[in-house]
Amino acid sequence: MFESECRNPWLVLRTKNRHENVVESVLLEKQVPTYLPKRAVVSSCQGRKRKVEVPLFPGYVFVRPSASQYEGMRYIRGSCGFVLASGRPAALPERDLDAVKMLVDSGAEFTVDPELVAGTRVRIVSGALAGVHGELVRIKNQQILVVNVDVVGSSVRVELDRSAIEAL
Repeated sequence: MFESECRNPWLVLRTKNRHENVVESVLLEKQVPTYLPKRAVVSSCQGRKRKVEVPLFPGYVFVRPSASQYEGMRYIRGSCGFVLASGRPAALPERDLDAVKMLVDSGAEFTVDPELVAGTRVRIVSGALAGVHGELVRIKNQQILVVNVDVVGSSVRVELDRSAIEAL
């Protein structure tokens, strides 16, 4: 690993809606190390189906600016500033970005649902438990979710179809 890579962490730059590619191209022109993970989806337009690449994380681009490039980051067309933690740009651990790269490069099918992550409070919207609130424990596969439901002072773990819950 180069010394400059150790000093310059990966940061997360927010973008305007559907401006990820524009931001990425401007950053590449400015020679800022950039990573925009994409996934292939089937799009249907006027009865035609075709594969298109869409950002894996809509509204975000990963960047690794040097100290001299950092100040100009706020003037990138289509950008909305860095994701902050305690008032400072949040650094993304290298291992997390490597995991994203491996997932994208694997070619495996996957879906991204930013509303549903472990710990999210959810409401069951259909089935025998409709109206009951719980906490998402884990996603078993793309369509089956495991939810803890508080019933009569004790917790019950229930497996539900994705369409049966909504995030609160």
